[in-house]
Parts: sequence; C-alpha cells; structure tokens
Amino acid sequence: MADALELRRIVDHLCRTDFFAFALRAFPVIEPGKLDMAPHIAIISRLLMKMFEGDVHRALICIPPRYLKTYLISICYPAWLLGRNPKARIMCASYGMDLAEKFSADTLRLMRSSFYRRVFPNTHLDPKKQNKVEFGTTAGGYRLATSTSGIMTGRGADVIIIDDPLKAAEAHSPTARNSCLEWFQSTVHTRFDQPKKGKVIVVAQRLHAEDLPGHIIETGGWEQLILPAINPRKQSYEVLKGVQRGDFHAGRILQPTRHDRDDLARLKIAMGEFDFEAQFNQCPLPPGGAIIREAWVKRYNSVPKPSQTQAIIQSWDTAYEGDENNSWSVCTTWAKCPDGFFLLDVWRDRPAFPDLCKAVYALKAKWNAKMVIVEKKASGISLIETIRNVESQRWLMFLSPEKGKVERTQQQSLKFEQGKVWLPKSADWLASFEAELFAFPHGKFDDQVDSAVQLLAASDYAKFKEMLRFLS
Repeated sequence: MADALELRRIVDHLCRTDFFAFALRAFPVIEPGKLDMAPHIAIISRLLMKMFEGDVHRALICIPPRYLKTYLISICYPAWLLGRNPKARIMCASYGMDLAEKFSADTLRLMRSSFYRRVFPNTHLDPKKQNKVEFGTTAGGYRLATSTSGIMTGRGADVIIIDDPLKAAEAHSPTARNSCLEWFQSTVHTRFDQPKKGKVIVVAQRLHAEDLPGHIIETGGWEQLILPAINPRKQSYEVLKGVQRGDFHAGRILQPTRHDRDDLARLKIAMGEFDFEAQFNQCPLPPGGAIIREAWVKRYNSVPKPSQTQAIIQSWDTAYEGDENNSWSVCTTWAKCPDGFFLLDVWRDRPAFPDLCKAVYALKAKWNAKMVIVEKKASGISLIETIRNVESQRWLMFLSPEKGKVERTQQQSLKFEQGKVWLPKSADWLASFEAELFAFPHGKFDDQVDSAVQLLAASDYAKFKEMLRFLS
C-alpha cells in the first residue's frame, strides 16, 4: 500500500508541474475510455508549457477537427492554469455561446473532480460564482466564457483563448469573416490586465484563406503550430524542453489511428477539395488548386555560399502611397546561382514615399545587392525617377508589365516546376509568403507573388543578362 501511495504522490506531482502529464491523467474525468495517444498531443502540450513559462505570448495552433484541440486548450489548460495560480484570469471565446458554455462546464466538471482537488489542494472554487458563463476561485481568479460576437467590456484577463472563432458553415461569407476579424482586432488586445504579460491562444481548423488564422499568418509575430492531416514536407516539432521530434516526413499521417490514408481519401471526396484542404491540411486553396504548386518548390537549409552565388538581386513591387488598407510594398531578395534562384528575404510594409526610398537603399546595403528591379507602376514610377535624379543607376533595372498578373505568373510557373526556385525550410516571413504564393490568384493579396514573378520574368530579358555580366 505504501508503494501505491508513493506512486500516486509522484504522479500527482508530475501532473501539478507538467501540463502534458496533467492532460493525460485528466482525460477519463471528461471522456469515457482511454486517451488514444498521438505525437500531436505532446507537441501542443509543449507549446502550452512555453506559454506558461513566459517564452511565448502569442500562439496560433491549426489542426484538423476532432483532434483534441478543445480538450487540451479550452478545457484542460484553463483548469491547470487555475491550479498553478488560483488568481489567474482566463477568457475563452468560441463562435457560439452554446459551444463556449459547454467548454466552460467541462472545465468546471474537471475542477470539481477528486483527482483535481488532490493535485491542486490550494485551489478552491467559489461556491457563489459558478454559472454557465463564468466560475471563479476563492482567490479571485476565474474562467469566463464568451463568443466571438460577445462583449468583454469591463473584464480583464491574463490569458485569452479563442477556440474555433468562425463557424465552418459561415466560412464562405465575407460578412461573417470580417465580423470575426473586427471583433478580434477591436476587442481582444484591450482586455489584458497587464498588456506586456498578456497571452493569446488562437486554435482552429483553417476554413478560408481570409479567416482569422490567415490574418494572423499574414501579419506575423506569432508562434505558429500548423499540424496538417497529411504532412506536406519534412518537419520537426518540440515535444519536450530541448527535445525535437523529427520523424514528420513528407506524406506522414498526423494520427493514423484516427484517420488513415484511405479514410482521408474518402473524406476528400465527400467534403470536396476546397474544404478538405482547408480543414484537414490547414491549407485553404480554391477548387482545382492554384498556379504554383508546393510540390514544385525546392528547399534549402542554409543560404548559398558567396562562391556559389553569381549575384544578389532584389525585386520591388511598390504600392500607391497611402494605400494603407490594401496593397503592400514588397522587396524580395534573391541569390542567383547556377542551379536557380534562392529566396533569402522578404520585406513588406506600407511606408510613405520618403521612407520607401530609404528602404530601397537600406535593403540594398544590407544584402549587398548588385541589381535592384523595380516595377514601373504605382509609386515605382516616382521611385525610379528619384533614384535616376541623384546618382548613376547602373544597378537599377525597371520593367513595365505588359500582361495581367495571372498570365505573367502562369508564364513563370515553369521555373517553379523545373525546380529553379528555392525557398528556405524556415524563416520568420516564410508562412506569409507561402500562403500568398500557393493561393494565387485567389488570395486576398498578391504583392509578394508579384515581386517574385517580376524577378523571374526579368531573368528572361537580354538586359538582365548583360547587367549581370557587367555587375559581376
């Protein structure tokens, strides 16, 4: 008996200090039967631990439906946080109030269990503050449920969890998507008691290229954990502190015990390509796919050495000045090598014209670019004239587009198919660039695509080859 008690004390201590252990042990309290263990549970749990430890403050998690995202993030995590800190203030939002209230009830059920009370004996529920929307602790902490159309006025939070912000049936409605985004932008970030320490988790299945996760990917600055049902390329994930799991090879199924390859093939037929690619592979694309296919893109681990590089070239696609709600000004930086074009960097902003001019010189100096290509349209016309008026423009090449964006991209798609375009395996700007590239021409923005296609198109001109020889 003593051994059994000692073992339980060890397990309880582990549950108290490690969220992954807590989530595994708590599962029977919420769901009958045994948890079907899968690597993504450890991967998500590790990210949640990093948030608790203060290493991450903004996290986006995209995963197929019914893969325990809600159990881990909306039910278990708030309970564990209140166990670690009974004063924690947590807000949890979902697309519907009924859904939000169910998640709240499940968390409350877990915290009322004998298991929870044994693991966290110092966290006590306030008997006067337990209803469908909110429950609290005697120390002043709480879990508050709301919807993505709900009001948070007057309430503060340390952690905000947004689980399924948009209903799948409304994903194709611009009005519904815009309403969700406006709620997120106007409400969420003003609710923190301590703005510098506040944490936000958005967890969802992708539904549309312009959904909330798409906005977050496009904006950047968040820790992104994208878990597709079928892995598109080799990836590694942190499962324990300092421990990477690298067996997520291209074509790997996320959880074969739930959906094997045949199951996923049947789902794709039943759902249609658009919804399947969005909800299960976290890659919302239009029916029939886009012009550039991800399978065509080559990947590199480290940038080419100077001895392997013929020239560093930058391609600018500039927007109209003051167009702050629409197009971006984009500069892509490339290494021209014998085996193709290596994308080194993507700069994207909406600067005023004087700042745009400064950015051209700053980025040219930063990368020691030998050639700068500017599209002769929008503010690019003024940019070209400004550069020509102040110095010799031997490094400057400008192009006047003669055809539409789709036709120009279709012409250059052959270079992708031939494996002449290389992208890094990881970069801060990569997710935004890829989301735009692989969705074109159906995505909201196309400025990064325009910049890349312009570079590839310029390489076909005799003038480009002459300049390259001269500058080398």
